[in-house]
Amino acid sequence: MWSLGSYSDIAPHFLSMAARLVDATDVSANDAVLDVGCGTGNVAITAARRGASATGLDIAPAMLDGAQENTAIAGVEDISWREGTATDLPFEDDTFDITLSCVGHMFADPPDAAAQELLRVTRSGGQIAFTSWTPTSVVPAMGKMLIEYLPPKPDAPDPPFLWGEPALVRERFGDDVDDLAFEMGTVLTPVLSPAHYWEAAVTQSGMFIVALENINEDDRSTLHEEMIGTIEQYFDDSQNAVPMEYCLTTAVVG
Repeated sequence: MWSLGSYSDIAPHFLSMAARLVDATDVSANDAVLDVGCGTGNVAITAARRGASATGLDIAPAMLDGAQENTAIAGVEDISWREGTATDLPFEDDTFDITLSCVGHMFADPPDAAAQELLRVTRSGGQIAFTSWTPTSVVPAMGKMLIEYLPPKPDAPDPPFLWGEPALVRERFGDDVDDLAFEMGTVLTPVLSPAHYWEAAVTQSGMFIVALENINEDDRSTLHEEMIGTIEQYFDDSQNAVPMEYCLTTAVVG
C-alpha cells in the first residue's frame, strides 16, 4: 500500500513536523536516534543534520530508496536505513537515546505492540516523541467518510488517529514513561480547492488509493461529492490550503 501513489509529493508537507520533533527532543551530536516509519527520511535526515547518529526504519523498500536519494542530496552522513515494522523493531533493547516517529508508527497494528517496541528500543532516561493526526483533523474525517462506503470489516484495527488522543496514549504507555506531554500543531497542505486536495489523496496516497479500489463503482460519484463537502469544512480559502492538525507527544522512558 505504502509503495503506491507518490509519497515523495506528500512528504514535503510534513517537514515542519519533522523539525518540531527534533527540536522537541533537543537532538544533538552523539545522540543515537531512531526514526520509525521514516518514509523518505524527513526526521532521520533532520536529526543527522544536527549531528546525531540516525537510523530510519520503514516497511516499504521504495520509501527507503527515496530516503537514500534525499540523504545524497542533503549531503549528510551517519544514517542507516533499515526495512522493518513498528511492531517488531529489528534492534536490541536500549539501543537508542531518542526514538521518533512522524505520523508513521500510528499505522502499526496492533498499536499496543508498537508502543511496547518504542519503549523497548529506547534506553532508560531516553526520549520518545511522535506526531499523530488528531481525531478531529481532516485525515480522520476523510477516513470516516470512506468507511461508510467500504464493505464491513469486523476485525478492523483501531483507528490510527487514536494515537492523537492523549488519554489513550497515557493508557498505552502506562507507568513506563515519565513527563508525558502533549502539544497541538498544524501543517498546511497548499491546494487550489477542496477538489484538488481529494484528487491529490487518490493519486498520491497509497492508503486512499487502496481504499478507493474497494468501493463500488456506482458509489464513487456520491462519495466524491460528500468527500469534497467534508474537506470544504477544513479548507482555508485565505491561504488556499487545508490545515492538518496533529498532536505532538513527548515522554521520557522510566
